[in-house]
Amino acid sequence: MKRLLGAAAVVLVAYLVALAGTAPAGVVWRVAEPRLDLPFALEVATVSGSTWRGRADGIRVDGRDAGALAWRWQPAALLTGRLGLAVDWEGGRDQVTGRLRLRPGELQAQGVRGTLGAQRLQEWFDLPLLLNGQIGVDLPAIAWHFDTGFQEAQGALSWGGAAAGLPRPIPLGEYRAVLGLRDGMLLAEIESAPESPLDIAGAAGWRPDGGYRVDLVLRAAADATPALSGALNTAARPQPDGSHRITLGESAAW
Repeated sequence: MKRLLGAAAVVLVAYLVALAGTAPAGVVWRVAEPRLDLPFALEVATVSGSTWRGRADGIRVDGRDAGALAWRWQPAALLTGRLGLAVDWEGGRDQVTGRLRLRPGELQAQGVRGTLGAQRLQEWFDLPLLLNGQIGVDLPAIAWHFDTGFQEAQGALSWGGAAAGLPRPIPLGEYRAVLGLRDGMLLAEIESAPESPLDIAGAAGWRPDGGYRVDLVLRAAADATPALSGALNTAARPQPDGSHRITLGESAAW
């Protein structure tokens, strides 16, 4: 009898999971949206497909365009008490894929890889200059708790064909940022390729609540263009050794 009841329970759970997976994603979104406890404003123009496999278009985060997201439900994640999704994000020619694990107050991402235009970062973070180039994303694991900040960060970002400035972007070089954690912030330790017109060393940290810190030492190459040297003198503080320094955000230094 116990075996029969156990088998019936397994069948019932499987049925409920299958039923939930075939529910229209638009209906589920209308029910779930008011209950989301997100630290940012999220808008979605249209939701199509099913809970198991669907797509959200016209996404906006805090009023900014955030492209479209397609997902595939991974029910095995329920065994760990989390909602599991394999996701594909796209915004024009920008594409990023990965796996998400969600539970109340916490978001985990694994195997996040892709590329996006640097100008998208300028739009998302309201940076006071124009950006160009391609950002490469390679994040094996990252975890964020809504109340306490980032809990884990493994991976790196690259910036190829980097350019920045006003009124037009100035070529800067090639850069790589290794990710880590500090004080609940997502920390990026930045290094530049040897042939870059602008050598950059230092760190930048960011939290989803808007908190950030930047402490960078910049040094123009001997053959740097006058435009780059002039931009350095305008944007950063000259140092006695000939370099320039930028410190922004919550603290002047780490």
